[in-house]
Amino acid sequence: MHHARATLREKGYRLTPQRVAVWETLRASGQHLSAEDVVRKLHETMPEVNLSTVYRTLELLVSLDLITETHLAGARTYYEIEAGHPHHHLVCERCGAVGHFDDLLFVPVYEELRRSSGFESIHAEATVFGLCADCRSKDASAIKERLDAHS
Repeated sequence: MHHARATLREKGYRLTPQRVAVWETLRASGQHLSAEDVVRKLHETMPEVNLSTVYRTLELLVSLDLITETHLAGARTYYEIEAGHPHHHLVCERCGAVGHFDDLLFVPVYEELRRSSGFESIHAEATVFGLCADCRSKDASAIKERLDAHS
């Protein structure tokens, strides 16, 4: 919380228990969480925290660039601690697992955009949908089992 605590104080915001709890929940999870996920986790130790408080806190933390807000699938918004370097997301359409890939993969695309159209990219956000290695492995196992059963 050190850097978030410092940023909140520097910007004149109170360091409320709810703000600390939301930050710590996101930090400890190491995953993408929705506001509803955060509330569920907080209710384990702070049952009085409500969804509107969590939403307000998440909006504040996003506005201070302490966390990022991402739309990964459908209408749900997910939050994660700001990684400090640009990255993009891989979303498994079967199990919902979320992974990351580095923005460096887009460097040739950025260079081509600059060369061909004079466009200078400032920010890019990509989400690639497919099947994760675990789900692909399960598919391969299921196919093998079906083939073995028919032999």
